[in-house]
Amino acid sequence: MKAFVTGGTGFIGSHLADTLINSDDYSEVLCLIRNNEKWLKDKDFARVHGDLDDLPVLKKAVKDVDVIFHIAGRVKAPTYEELKRANVDATENLLRIAQKEGVPKIVVLSSLAAAGPSEDEPVTEDKPMNPISNYGRSKKEMEEVIHEVSNGNTSITILRPPAVYGPREDQIYSFFKMVNNRICPIIGDGEHPRISMIYVGDVINGILKAVDQTAKGVHTYFISGPEIYTWNQIRGTTSKVLGKKALPIYVKPKLVKTIAGTVEKAASFFGMYPVLNREKAKELILEWTCSHEKAHRELGYTPQYSLGEGISRTIHWYQKHHWL
Repeated sequence: MKAFVTGGTGFIGSHLADTLINSDDYSEVLCLIRNNEKWLKDKDFARVHGDLDDLPVLKKAVKDVDVIFHIAGRVKAPTYEELKRANVDATENLLRIAQKEGVPKIVVLSSLAAAGPSEDEPVTEDKPMNPISNYGRSKKEMEEVIHEVSNGNTSITILRPPAVYGPREDQIYSFFKMVNNRICPIIGDGEHPRISMIYVGDVINGILKAVDQTAKGVHTYFISGPEIYTWNQIRGTTSKVLGKKALPIYVKPKLVKTIAGTVEKAASFFGMYPVLNREKAKELILEWTCSHEKAHRELGYTPQYSLGEGISRTIHWYQKHHWL
């Protein structure tokens, strides 16, 4: 098969590209490259130079392609308009061109953020979407555009992972870095709010499983695991892997918003938009859990990595590459 990947230089996209390049199922892998090849440098793939606003480039790239993996997206930005351009408008461009060129299969990466936080039970696909952040709203609008643009002749699968961790990840990484320094700030009491997390290898497994779904139309799935985690559990597992005890510092949810506002304001003086910002604070204080039962039932998806194995693989990569 011939595959086209967007976002191949990013965290999840680069792991997907690596897998496709090394797979006998894919005779050619094309990746959209804006400038820096980053994790894909010196690897065996076809380079498509441009971005998702360059319609002639996209039209040429998707010609005779069997499957498109649309992984590109923007996680944070100071304004909603910037997120909309990156997550909504770019997706619409790609889908319209792909369908016009007759691409039979498209897999699009969304997020649990599009569905919104959970309450007492993990979120399922039939729950109305209720995002609370600009990022979540942009992913919700992206999914709505996919349904609007779909011509019914293409098989489009939308995947919504929760928090994703693993080698090359640089945001949840800050948590591992703090535990490595023997401190561990935790929002809430350590038992609540709870969280669904997934190792990047399981996300890639879910993406590849989605390719086998050939039914036309738009299909949506959460890609997660059966376990729901507490931050006390995550801290304990991380400490065990690192061989270091970390002092838990429990932070009240209300204080998180205050801290995030201060950090965002300070960063603005340097022309930066920090990982911890007001929008992110809205998400951090709530519970984010989801069910993978539909993906298991319809795609045959089953996560392969336990929390302990996933964290172990992640930390060993950080240590090998001198991030820790």
